[in-house]
Amino acid sequence: MNIRNTRDIIVFLLIIIATFVMAYAWLQRFVYNPYNWVIILCLLIVVGVVAYMILSIHSRLNEIEERMESRDKAIRVSIMTVEADLENQMQRLNNNVENAVNEINRKRFI
Repeated sequence: MNIRNTRDIIVFLLIIIATFVMAYAWLQRFVYNPYNWVIILCLLIVVGVVAYMILSIHSRLNEIEERMESRDKAIRVSIMTVEADLENQMQRLNNNVENAVNEINRKRFI
């Protein structure tokens, strides 16, 4: 279990506790009936599902971000490889041109 998952669990528990307190305070405004646990339970379920959806979206976005970073690294490596190959080819072409010019100059003076 990594730190990100632990943080998500703590946030999820805080949301549930805050919902419970909010439901209790909300029911206190009316004539509070201790047998009104159905409302509290339903509110907890609704907020729990919303919190789970938010955390799920957050984890999916993190996965997408990690995939994009890995692709970015792969593209950088590919670009560096292409750049090195292109530089080698240009160096060989330059050497060939220099050799050809030297050969032409040598034949011209003979």
